[in-house]
Amino acid sequence: MRKIKTLTAILVVLGTLILSLGCAALHPSREAKIAQREYLVKTPQGIQIYVVGKRPSIEEPKGVVLLIPWVKSGSTLYNLPVKGYNLMDYLAKRGFAVYAVDHRSYGKSSKTSGLLVRGLTCAEDMKAVADFIEELEGVKKVDVVALSFGTVVTVCLAGKYPEEIRRIVLMGYPCSTVNKKARKVVQKLISLAESGKEFVPSRPETAKNLWYRYDPKVLAKFVEIVSKRTPRIPTGPFLDLRDWDAKRLLPRVKAPILFIYGDHENFADLEDTRKCFYAFPGEKKAYMLIGNASHGLVLEESHDMVYRAIYGWLSN
Repeated sequence: MRKIKTLTAILVVLGTLILSLGCAALHPSREAKIAQREYLVKTPQGIQIYVVGKRPSIEEPKGVVLLIPWVKSGSTLYNLPVKGYNLMDYLAKRGFAVYAVDHRSYGKSSKTSGLLVRGLTCAEDMKAVADFIEELEGVKKVDVVALSFGTVVTVCLAGKYPEEIRRIVLMGYPCSTVNKKARKVVQKLISLAESGKEFVPSRPETAKNLWYRYDPKVLAKFVEIVSKRTPRIPTGPFLDLRDWDAKRLLPRVKAPILFIYGDHENFADLEDTRKCFYAFPGEKKAYMLIGNASHGLVLEESHDMVYRAIYGWLSN
């Protein structure tokens, strides 16, 4: 009964949130001019992390957002040059300063051992990026939005540095196990990492296996860009699906979290994610299922609902 009441409250809160903010999110009062800049942020370990930023060119931003990507690509996930499928543009046009990154060994960031691309390691990289952004924007905290491996990094970051983050959106977060549909492939990749193999071909076209409904033009552009920017992906992230470091740090996270999943999720295990949600001790939390969507939420046909939910959560 307690779980039913909690879930009802979650749905009511989310429904109110989206209804109250949805119109503004769909149609900003005026088309804001967006300024884009690129940076290389040097971490204390000497790693250069590529950061692309977009913000309103005239007004002060209403918030500062760090976007952390998944294992299939770097910042392209959030900055795809396809109209309507660019989360950076969506948030920047609505008043946010938005920054997306390439993890180490991705895109324009420093190349390291692929086995060092882990949740805890990348969390330290993101700490350096967050510090840089905070100084640049004159704020004390950032919001963080992440997908898949990015959620593992985010939980490690927010667990180790709980005062660094204001609000969090975790999309497709695998809490303590993966979906049975993905276990065979994941175990194979874990075995490759354990054998010392650092990288595998990125094969961005296989992203479609993590999407439920999608526009072929979106997939084509994603494949075109990622195959050039990141032809290989590291195997280190798959070791996080063996060790589950993020799970141990999740209880230390203080920031409010919105967990988002597709109702056809095929990488995270939905039953496991619901247990994870109820176990998370945070006072402010919400769990949302997006209809007709799977794991690649931000680039699927249902992405508009995802964008509005993110906007609403970060606008509070």
